[in-house]
Amino acid sequence: MTALTALLVTGLLWAIPTAPVDPVWLHDDSYVSGGKATAYVDVHCPKGQPHWTLTVHLTAVKPGRPTATGTTINAPVTCDGETQWRQHPITVRPDQAPFFATHDAQNTGVAELRDPSGTLVSTSTRRIHFYAWD
Repeated sequence: MTALTALLVTGLLWAIPTAPVDPVWLHDDSYVSGGKATAYVDVHCPKGQPHWTLTVHLTAVKPGRPTATGTTINAPVTCDGETQWRQHPITVRPDQAPFFATHDAQNTGVAELRDPSGTLVSTSTRRIHFYAWD
């Protein structure tokens, strides 16, 4: 009976989601308003260390519409510590075609975290769901 209990507890612990281990994590949802998209990126980096930055690139696809792309470069990051996550909402302006609501399988987002010297520390790539927020 003890072995069965231990097995059940182990199984339950495996089912509990864990926090991402990389220092940057792009959420899979983005909200669109006025043709701009807002991406949400969680970051952890050394507490109080200034000049960390994010670059976020988004692509929205929908059959019958021009593909919307946009990039925000060098968005400032607030560092709360290597074990503390801080969410950063990043506004991404379109390059040409405005962003729109879509859940297409080809939608993508990439977030890049750079340290104060500009070195790429981590990248998070996800399929993105774009929701209207008007």
